[in-house]
Amino acid sequence: MDNISCEKFYNYLTNDNSYNGFIVYDCKSDEELAEFYQSVNDNPLGLLQNQYCIVTQNGDIVDRVVWNGTTIEHAGFKNINNDYLGKIKPRNIHQELAFNMLQNDDITIKTLVGGFGTGKDFLMISNAIDMIRHHKYDKIVWVRNNIEVHNTNPIGFLPDGLKEKLMPFALPLADHLGGVTGLEIFMNQGKIEIQHLGFIRGRDIKNSIIYCSEAENMTKEHIQLLIGRVGEGSSLWLNGDFKQVDGDVFRYNNGLNILIDKLKGNKHFGVVKLIKTERSETAALADLLD
Repeated sequence: MDNISCEKFYNYLTNDNSYNGFIVYDCKSDEELAEFYQSVNDNPLGLLQNQYCIVTQNGDIVDRVVWNGTTIEHAGFKNINNDYLGKIKPRNIHQELAFNMLQNDDITIKTLVGGFGTGKDFLMISNAIDMIRHHKYDKIVWVRNNIEVHNTNPIGFLPDGLKEKLMPFALPLADHLGGVTGLEIFMNQGKIEIQHLGFIRGRDIKNSIIYCSEAENMTKEHIQLLIGRVGEGSSLWLNGDFKQVDGDVFRYNNGLNILIDKLKGNKHFGVVKLIKTERSETAALADLLD
């Protein structure tokens, strides 16, 4: 019995990751606010690189700033307005931070986390498509680990080719592109490629956004594999909701949580946690079941 080896398992989801990509700093007076702005080069709040601060005064939001590694600067962003998506702008302060992070060319691994309806895919897809339309990237490579929802019955064998098999897992993308028809238009133009995680090894993906939704259902090894696919001119975009993990392996080896923990403060990494459900008043009721 003395020779039996043991391996320690750690539940990364019960280890509530307190790093949300931002903090809130509340100033109680004009003098305190002025003192903060006078010391921005000294990073008085000890922010990590690419970490945001929502500046408030007596509870009212007065600014959003970010530590860029040298100074604290205003976290600006541009609204989206093009012929395909129309006009899109953030709906709350956390979405404003997300817009800034997604539009920062120096951040090549971009992550959004948050509950259902907070806008993870909406914000990412809107910014990604806008960048494709403005030729900043050639295409989106949509990658999914085809994990079915926990405690649902599998539908069994799906006929036809790889594209048809993966299409059900690309419907979150289609929802923001006018449906399956809109998605197929982008695919036929070579602007969107749908790829299975199991076939991604060995790829060298250049000038593309490698986009992974539902990344809470990935292990550390899956995330490492994706990072290793980022070629010249490409970036990796991931989003997920830790409440929607669909397998025990992802509770003890959650790649998204490990990614945030290991890369926070790296100049090429950014993360924002989205807080408020914006899908609808009805969707927000889901939180009441917790």
